[in-house]
Amino acid sequence: MEYVIETHGLYKRYGHKLAVNDVSAHVTRGDIYGLIGKNGAGKTSLMKLILGITYPTDGDVTLFGGENVNQARRRIGSLIEEPGLFKACSARENLLRFSMLFGTDKKEIDGILELVGLADTGNKPAKAFSQGMKQRLGIAIALLGNPEVLVLDEPINGLDPAGIKEIRDTILRLNHETGVTFIISSHLLDELAKVVTSDGIIAEGKLVEEISAAKLTEKCSRQAKIAVSDGEKAIRILKEKYADLNAELRGDGIYLFNHTDKTAEINTCLVTAGIAVSELTRSGQDFEQFFIERLGD
Repeated sequence: MEYVIETHGLYKRYGHKLAVNDVSAHVTRGDIYGLIGKNGAGKTSLMKLILGITYPTDGDVTLFGGENVNQARRRIGSLIEEPGLFKACSARENLLRFSMLFGTDKKEIDGILELVGLADTGNKPAKAFSQGMKQRLGIAIALLGNPEVLVLDEPINGLDPAGIKEIRDTILRLNHETGVTFIISSHLLDELAKVVTSDGIIAEGKLVEEISAAKLTEKCSRQAKIAVSDGEKAIRILKEKYADLNAELRGDGIYLFNHTDKTAEINTCLVTAGIAVSELTRSGQDFEQFFIERLGD
């Protein structure tokens, strides 16, 4: 497993407040790493430490397996808070100006505009863009220099549903087509869950847990256990009623992995068929509840 970003016991203190408190995070190459936390939890502070915008009170950051940190940061693009745009300029003119500021190759501009879906905006000035288009232009600017990692701070905050979808599609396209690794912060759990491959949950400056999206799905999946007098017959009856039944017969009963919201209906169906039901329980944790418990009140 190759980590492109690691932090080790990272602290950032502002006066008496610990904005980042002993954070050891791990971002794998190719990941879309969701940094989840409430407003003020320390997400932006952690991102700024990774980018070198601010310096840690204690601890350190390792990039790309231990390269010189200052040189390695050239391989990271970022969009922290709102993008600073030349509002009277078109998308292409914005990229031309920023490429001159950054000293990057102008030849990559048309390809970047295509990647973020702004190739057809012509001479339309950035001030006339929707909020979603402005965010995509900010991502385009962050892509100058062909970075391997993009750090995006609340890229979907304040967007309408159409704008959120634009950003989500852009992130997935860049990750799948070019292999860019992402760190994305957000407090919008449902939207972030649609793109991330792993999560870092942060509360009051502390990294509470890191978990892969696959493991999270497993933890939060709903299932029902049914203890019956005749397991094989019960499964046959349920398959007749639910053609897509996903069930497994184990020693202590039947385990259902779908239709778990129909336990009363299932119980009636089995009892009517002459099968005694001695236990019917549901388990599994709601996705939102999983995060709420870790984020605190």
